[in-house]
Amino acid sequence: MTLTCCGKPVSVTGFCDVCGCRRVAPPGSTQSTPGESKRSDPSSYSGTFAADELYSLPPVEVDDPEAGLQADPVYKEERQFCANPACNAQVGRRIEHQPPMRRGVCPFCETPFSFVLKLKRGEVVANRYEVRGFLAAGGMGWIYLAKDRELRDTYVVLKGMINPTHAQRLNLAVVERDALTQLNHPNIVRIIGYAEHPDPDTGEADHYIVMEYVAGKTLQELLHGGFELRLEHVTAYGHGILSALAYMHDEKKLLYCDMKPDNVMHAGTSVKIIDLGGTRAIGDRDSARVVTEKFVDSEELATKGLTVRSDVRTVGMTLAMLLERAKSREPEPDRMAVGLESLELLIARATEKYDKRFVSAKEMLEQLDGVHRELLSLRDGHARAVPSARFEDMVELLDAGLGAVPSSDRWTAKLARKNEDGVPADAIDDGLPEPASAASRLPLPWIDENDPAADLLSNTRVLAEPRKRLREYVEEGGHLTHSVELNLAAARVHLELAAASAQPEPGELADAEQRIMLAQENLGGRVAYDWRIAWHEGLLRLAKGEVALAEDRFRKCYGSLPGEEIPKLAIGFCLEQRGYAADASKYYDAVRCRDPRQASAVFGLARLAQRQGDREGAVSILDGLPRVSRHYYAAKIAAVRILLAHLANRKPQAKDINNAADRVPKLFLDGGEPDGEARQRMVALLREAALRRVWRSRPDAPQLDGAVAEDVSEDGLRKLLERSYQELAKHARDRKAHDTLIDRANSIRPWSWW
Repeated sequence: MTLTCCGKPVSVTGFCDVCGCRRVAPPGSTQSTPGESKRSDPSSYSGTFAADELYSLPPVEVDDPEAGLQADPVYKEERQFCANPACNAQVGRRIEHQPPMRRGVCPFCETPFSFVLKLKRGEVVANRYEVRGFLAAGGMGWIYLAKDRELRDTYVVLKGMINPTHAQRLNLAVVERDALTQLNHPNIVRIIGYAEHPDPDTGEADHYIVMEYVAGKTLQELLHGGFELRLEHVTAYGHGILSALAYMHDEKKLLYCDMKPDNVMHAGTSVKIIDLGGTRAIGDRDSARVVTEKFVDSEELATKGLTVRSDVRTVGMTLAMLLERAKSREPEPDRMAVGLESLELLIARATEKYDKRFVSAKEMLEQLDGVHRELLSLRDGHARAVPSARFEDMVELLDAGLGAVPSSDRWTAKLARKNEDGVPADAIDDGLPEPASAASRLPLPWIDENDPAADLLSNTRVLAEPRKRLREYVEEGGHLTHSVELNLAAARVHLELAAASAQPEPGELADAEQRIMLAQENLGGRVAYDWRIAWHEGLLRLAKGEVALAEDRFRKCYGSLPGEEIPKLAIGFCLEQRGYAADASKYYDAVRCRDPRQASAVFGLARLAQRQGDREGAVSILDGLPRVSRHYYAAKIAAVRILLAHLANRKPQAKDINNAADRVPKLFLDGGEPDGEARQRMVALLREAALRRVWRSRPDAPQLDGAVAEDVSEDGLRKLLERSYQELAKHARDRKAHDTLIDRANSIRPWSWW
């Protein structure tokens, strides 16, 4: 049932637009009133990605609400224009020495104008709201501070129309009122009611929106004040703004249109959007535009009008202003370097040309959440992990054996008796995998559920053997050649097959490249904006050993997804491969700080420390991998091997060997068997390092302790190492390996004369 009043339908506010009276639906009606309307859950966007405290802001100092009132406000002359949108001429401007006119008639279209304040201090509006004074002038409205007599003199805000002399401008005021009454979100100013008061000149009723008073400061005021703006504050502001806009776009189908620092309040520990005078329905191309020119793309407005993406751009421009201030005062630029880069890329994409921009506030919010977590984690070192929205979990480890127990080949190679009685060399490889291997280990993007091959790919990813997957793609997906996801999945299989070959397989790489090209053709004009292509091109370049080109493609992916960890991990790996250790360390550290479970970043940092001879640093990094990681014990093995190895001309000291001796019994090896082959190898490593230490140490040097062996003399350690080689011989794969190990045992046993 549609309610009517004064011969017209009642607006969505529940109030009559003619008389201003509230009309309530009769019993049994489905018509809702403001008190009965179903509000969307305000946590729909503000809490999707993190708890509210993640985005908590430091409180700002708030003055007495009445301290900032203007006693005799004057409307800025340069803002005086005719209210008729078809005219929009300058009106009332000063001529020579004459003062500007605040009331009059437009000389071009004869539309009356008035820029005079309507309410005075002490006036009571609607027998309830006592005016305390003038606060500010919004885009189209005078804003007054008042006290609500019915709510114990609680402060409220009254917003009335500036120059309400044209029907279209009056209609915009109604639009704002109607928009506000529909909205219920923690980051949007709340409407309390609607009131009327007679115009002091004409006696006609002026309409006022009654809103909550937001105690705080606008972001524009903070930019001009002494507030210590940090990078993470910029993203916290962005989260509140985008949460509100995503709610408006998705739930209410409304555009905000005029986002800028003046229209956002820092209130308490969060933000609120104010001044919804420019709000319009999505798709509305007829209403008068309320925008701030420098925040919008005028060429885009001329061709596409106001859209969700134009709202996104205004958010980007707002954050850019905040970032400029925060960046200039950043106290830790080196530590925050990658986080700052991520934030700059986020803003760059938000302000890009229409087709390259984030398609929605929600998409930008998703990436901003990742950037915010990264900034906070870099700042204080505390993890703030969250599952990736774009990539599958990183299952494989970017490691070439540092985290594995050495194979038997270490001991069964040809015995070199000149090498300290046949004890193998104590240098170790740092475990940096080949580029082709990394290309097959970096994770897959999540499958686009709208792709025609989505079901097929979801069912076949459980097949571990690449050729089986490829056969399924051919047999079951032959009719889906237009599928982007199917072609990219097939390209990945070819990269895995190439990496598994002992020698480079040009045929597999050519097939992978062909599949990526088919995916590009499937995308058509969208190919330039699809990050999945850049990601797979990066993997292909890695597989070909073209690391610099791979890094370039991963950086393009990073530009599209600045809040994701995986592109940064890939960039860090490329930089490490190219020898840029310091830069690689920054990317690895940014990934690890946010999510210490990212074992590949942990191993990357450990490798970099290992090459510098920083044994303690490498071990400390590996020890930081949490137990929940699937690579936890690989990190423990790597730590033991680093403790026992010769690093950058630095031999292990007694404390390092003692540390390793404490760790070896705690390693989970051989399925938990106490004396399995893998454990015997690790024990042999320990005893070799201990014996070398005895050979090299001075009598007054720190000594090995009982964790290494009960008898840490040279003869005692020789006997133990002889026993280790004999145990390894029992597991030898063939006679030759067995004999080599027995030779080692014989060569290391203590010397005797009988």
